[in-house]
This record gives sequence, C-alpha cells and structure tokens, in this order.
Amino acid sequence: MDKSKFKTFLLFVLIIISCFQTGELWFGNLSSRNFFYNLWAKNRSSIVKYSAEPIAFLQPTRIIINLGFEGGVYNVLNRSSEEFKLAQDELGDILAQAFFEGQFLKEESIDWRKMLSQKSILYTFTDPIPVSGIAGIENSLASYIPEFNQILVIPDKNINQEINCYFINEKTNKVYIVAIKQDKLSMYNLINSVSENPTGMIYNSTKQIRMNQFENNVFLPIFNEFPTYQLIGVKNSFINEGKINEEKLDKMVNPLFINPTLKRMQKISDGTVFYIEGNVMVKYFPNGVMEYTNQTSSTSSVKTTFIESYQIAKEFLDEHQKVFNNYSSLESYIYLSKKKETDKGWEFYFDFIINDMPFIFSQEISEEIGMNHAIKIVVENKKIKQYKRLTWEGYLLDEEKELNVSYLEAINSFNSAYNGEVNIKDMYWAYYLESLDKNPEINWIIDIGEDKYFIKATNEQ
Repeated sequence: MDKSKFKTFLLFVLIIISCFQTGELWFGNLSSRNFFYNLWAKNRSSIVKYSAEPIAFLQPTRIIINLGFEGGVYNVLNRSSEEFKLAQDELGDILAQAFFEGQFLKEESIDWRKMLSQKSILYTFTDPIPVSGIAGIENSLASYIPEFNQILVIPDKNINQEINCYFINEKTNKVYIVAIKQDKLSMYNLINSVSENPTGMIYNSTKQIRMNQFENNVFLPIFNEFPTYQLIGVKNSFINEGKINEEKLDKMVNPLFINPTLKRMQKISDGTVFYIEGNVMVKYFPNGVMEYTNQTSSTSSVKTTFIESYQIAKEFLDEHQKVFNNYSSLESYIYLSKKKETDKGWEFYFDFIINDMPFIFSQEISEEIGMNHAIKIVVENKKIKQYKRLTWEGYLLDEEKELNVSYLEAINSFNSAYNGEVNIKDMYWAYYLESLDKNPEINWIIDIGEDKYFIKATNEQ
C-alpha cells in the first residue's frame, strides 16, 4: 500500500471514530462523556475480577469497634474522623483479599455472643449486599455467600497470620466465615488506639445484654451525662422570596448535560422548570425536587450485576454531589438505604447522614414530594436512566439540645403505645423532619419492619 492510499485509509478510520464519539456525546448520558468509558464498561467484568476498585464503592453505614472488654463495650466511629476513614480504606483491602484469595471455611447460624467475644471491627450496611458479580465467575465464594449486610473482622496481633472474616446475613440468621492472610497490622493497631483513647459515647449490644425484644443485633448508646447535639434547619435554597434563583439553578443542572449551552428552558404555570438537551430532560419542581431523565432508547438490553450498576450510580452521584458541596455549609454524607433489581436493571435509593445521624422525613412529606428517600437512581443498560433527588440545603442552627431520653425510656414508651412487646428490628437517633414548615428534631426511631415509631429524644422540662 503506497503512502497516499495509507493516508486515505487512516483518514477514513479517524472519521468513523470521530462520528462514533460525536454520537456518544450527543446521545449518551453523564457517564458516557468519555469516549473510552464504553470500552472500559464493556470489559467491566474483567476489571471487577482483577481490581478492588469497584469494591471500594461499598461504603458501610456504620463502623463499630469492639473494645474487647468483658460484657461488651463498643465505640461507633464518627464518620468525619480519621479512624473511620482508615477503617473504611481497610475494608476495601479486606474484601479484595476475601473474594480473590480467601478460603471459605464454613456456614453457621449467627451466635453474636461468640463472635463478639474478641476485639474486632464490625462494618454494617443498611441493605444486604449481593455477592454475585463482585468476585467474577471463576471465584467460588459467590456460590457460598449469597449476600451479607455486615462484616466482622477479628485481626491478629501478629503479621502474616490467617484471620477470619465473618460475612453476616441477619435476614437469614446465617454467617459465612472466610479465612484471609493478614499482611499488615493496621486494623489491630486501630482497635488498640481506639481502646486506649475512646472518643464519643460507649454502646451496648442488644444481643450481648439479652434484650430479646430486638430481632437483630443493635448497638445502643449508654452515657453518664446527657449528650448534646446541634440542631439543624432545612431550606429550599433555589427559591428566594417566592422566585426561583435561575442562576443558581443553572449551575446545579449544567453538569447533567453534555453541552449545557444548547439546553432549552421552559416554565409552566405551576412553577416547574424544564431543561431539555437532546434526549436528556431535567425537571425542577417548586418543592425542591429535581428529576433527570435520559430518554435514549436501546434496541438491546444489557443485564448488569449489582456491583456494576452500583458503581455507575455512585460515580454519577458523587460527581453531581460536588455541586451541592460547593454551596452547602453543612457537612453531610450519602449512604445506600435500599436497592431493588428490576427486569431492566437496578434501582438505588440513598439518604443523608448529618452529624452521624440519618436525616429522614415523615410520610406526609413523602406524599407531598413523591419520594420515600432523598435520592433515587435507576440504572439500565449501563446508563443512568433516572436520577431524582431532593435539593434542599441543610444548615446549622445556633441551638443545642440535650438528648435526655434514654433508649430504655423510649422502648417503654413504644411498648405502652402498642400495649405489649412488639419485635424491634432497629433503633437509632435521627434528624426527623415532620413537616416542611418546621425544623428537624432529633428523635428515637424504632423500626419494626413495615412501620417506624418516632419518639422525641429530648424531654422538655
């Protein structure tokens, strides 16, 4: 082939590639801005198999340190602390070792008193994590461990020793034990450091102190002095004196479009604002709800695993969350509350944690905004199909409250209301927003499965 023919052929190839890239940019979604994204996504299974990166997206809701004292004494790590970040980083290594190199030992019924008899670190997730797809087809752990909602790690004081990881599924009352090689002492040293210098409150385990009303193992705070927490307010920061701040709203929606300068805006009489560019539509409602929809159709359906879809959703969410972090004065964290597999893909539901407490809202507000959780993401065909979220802004109030209602008082109040003992699945403090014209208050949340019971954590005297 002479030089002129070769140049013609090369030019033809480059034109085809540029056309393909242009098509991806115009008709893809936020995840598809990078031409190489789809090439990487198509080979995602091999990346998951040989890399711990997707596993790193599995972020626990809570990390609890078992201090190793007789009878059980626990410290729940503050999410903003260095100890939490270190323990979370260690979780990625633990999961990678367990799924790629670990040895499955056995399955047995959960015995909390036995498992919590030694110094350990417990990672908890709000919703069970499916194992299928995390470790690749060739790894046999997925055939032993269907899913888990907690991981207990008992480190050894000596390096290069085998240690046990307990993958716990409270829904089935099963624990799956996997042996891995401990190649560093980070976790052991972390436990000792927290034991020697405990911060915050001490917690009890309901299983260790035999509170049989609890179906699951729940950690409840004990204290000699009432803890104080700063109160928060919530506002719709995109509306000022009844008018939408279009400049601020523009900054919020622009990252959701491939070419924001080409988007069209339209308002309707009820105050809803529409932004459209190509196959992407973003709606902003006056109640502070934003909804992104990618209307791109596909002739084929690509089924993805939980971990693949979750990584796509989490990367998308983390990127857009930067916009909110730029103007929010209140540090908050996002956690996975619930997931659901559908015929076409996965739905993910997220909520916020503020000052180490979940932020939840009433059924009345849920009906008003059409959402039960703060954020919803739908992933289909390796793309974001829908992204719906609250855009409210939280801020600190110059007011603190003592949490002077103990968990025993709250349980007694709950039992009185139900005229007897009802099994409790979970119990915790939360910022609870009862109505949009009030500020959130700190409540005890008693979760009984199909319903939640709210008790104020402050007894005004």
